[in-house]
Amino acid sequence: MNSQTSGLAQAVGLPYQMMDTRIRVPWTFLPSRWCPRSLSVVSGPPALDGDDPPALVVSCGRHGIVPSLALKRKFGNRVFTVHIQDPKIPPESFDLVVAPDHDDVRGDNVYRTMGALHYVTAERLAAARSSAAADALGGAAQPLVVVLLGGRNGYYTFGVAEAEAMVESLRRVADAHEVRLALLGSNRTEAAVMDVVRRAFDGEHYVWDGVSPNPYFAALGRADFVVVTGDSVSMVSEAAATGRPVYVHHLPKRRAAPRFDRFHAQFEGAGITRPFDGTLSEWTYEAPEDMPRIAAVIRERIGLK
Repeated sequence: MNSQTSGLAQAVGLPYQMMDTRIRVPWTFLPSRWCPRSLSVVSGPPALDGDDPPALVVSCGRHGIVPSLALKRKFGNRVFTVHIQDPKIPPESFDLVVAPDHDDVRGDNVYRTMGALHYVTAERLAAARSSAAADALGGAAQPLVVVLLGGRNGYYTFGVAEAEAMVESLRRVADAHEVRLALLGSNRTEAAVMDVVRRAFDGEHYVWDGVSPNPYFAALGRADFVVVTGDSVSMVSEAAATGRPVYVHHLPKRRAAPRFDRFHAQFEGAGITRPFDGTLSEWTYEAPEDMPRIAAVIRERIGLK
């Protein structure tokens, strides 16, 4: 969510402040449409209670809905509200809704995107490619396979058994193609999963320690191939910004995941991703670039040239 909101704010070109907000109990247990449009039901930074309206409010996720609606109610047309993803309430509650195709949200003020918005740009990747963080990933003599690891969520499981199966597939890739691996966990990757990965690859390949600065952009900038677990729409979308072959390692499902299924089918159908089967091959595609289009619409709507 931070990637999507900050990426859009950067693309619009306004100074911005990130705010972590949460709906208070008991409202957090109820559907968003039942929550009062009041900051009294929100825990968040004191800046939310200020008297100066922001020109733009970008919200994402369930806990961002009420603060956005409350600020709109307080300031009216002096604030322009944009919600990212399906708000689960009528889209016209906001000035603009930006939702990925797989959310299947429709409305006169809905702008649909291919995958998730993000802050991975060609310029950022080019700068990171020549950084010290990129040097730490290893020399350029070997092709680099960047492996992005997600974690267990409401739809997929990713524990020790799944990590061990993925490790075996990655071993086959490393041995058959003589590539170097760079494995990066996320904030949802369980410690036990990272332990499996470190035992298998630390020393021979690069495994991020989770403590030093995250070489995420450097890895994507240097990647010849990307393997990403399929539990995260954002990570797959960000990987696709590289224009490199993106393989999706599909995790076992805990329950039906129709939104994820639609997303993966769309990206595979567009020739962006392929299922990871322990082999590598080259292909090309046109990387989705929805962010400039959405940013231009917002700039026009709020009166920026």
